Amino acid sequence: AQIGPPGLELQSTNGIVKVMVSPPEANQRRRMWINDLSFKYNLVFWENSSHAQLQSKKIFPVDTIDDLAPGSTYCFKVQANLPSEGKQGLFSPTSCVRTTQKVNDLLCATNLSVLALNMEFHLLWSSQGNQDVSYNVQYLLGYLKDLNDDYSDKWLSVPRCEDISSTWCNFSSIITSTGFYYLRVQAREGHNKSCFSREVKVDPLKTNGIGPPGVRLDLSDTLLHILISPPGGDKVEVMRDHYDLSYRILYWRSSSDMKEEVKQKEVKQTIATVADVSPSSLYCVQVQAFSEPYNKSSAYSQQQCIHTPAGGHSP
Repeated sequence: AQIGPPGLELQSTNGIVKVMVSPPEANQRRRMWINDLSFKYNLVFWENSSHAQLQSKKIFPVDTIDDLAPGSTYCFKVQANLPSEGKQGLFSPTSCVRTTQKVNDLLCATNLSVLALNMEFHLLWSSQGNQDVSYNVQYLLGYLKDLNDDYSDKWLSVPRCEDISSTWCNFSSIITSTGFYYLRVQAREGHNKSCFSREVKVDPLKTNGIGPPGVRLDLSDTLLHILISPPGGDKVEVMRDHYDLSYRILYWRSSSDMKEEVKQKEVKQTIATVADVSPSSLYCVQVQAFSEPYNKSSAYSQQQCIHTPAGGHSP
């Protein structure tokens, strides 16, 4: 069966175009496609000029298109697809709209970026001037963008990041290891003037970085024991369970005039053993945590060293 054309509505404000898509058959009583949320939408748009180039973008049912030339006419059409069934729908009729001039508002927060390590998440941004500005950091649960409803009233404030003057926010308190989020910063000056920044998407387990593990060394007979503390601090369980961590161990015998060949071993456990260490020697170790499922790795731990006793046997 053919997927019919979706509905398309456009709004042009402040240099951006807001796109609102309604599913195929949205207004029909008898419907072939029961689950509207399975549709994925492909938007095609172009500047209405002689040198127009088609652009395409996968969009949510309610989305915005920016980076458009001001004072120009752009045309849009959208199709609904069902990737799970390999079906592509018919395009909607073409709709055109004229873009407005974007107001260069020096109040807005810019250059948003996310720093995340061991499930501690910080949002950073730049202010554009020295005005008396306060900031309110807001987040949106990512799944809301997949729904067919306008989510503009679903944004929530990040606790302890309301009415702040600093240009950073620790938003770890809202993060869980499932789902994803959007964040934005509202800048305010006085009672009636405000500006929203661009949004940034945070997919916690992909955005987060893995910190280096802790390392302790111990000796027994001719064995060197390497004891690894997984990264994460109080988030160690989340880190361990979701990242399926392994450890890459570098170890070598060190002397005052040279460093012997560095050897490497990889383990899943947090205890590793190096056999047949030489007596009266200094052995050094560094460990890196890594996650194959997420293709992530930490920096190496600080170098830890231990002296083996004379005679090769420790008490």
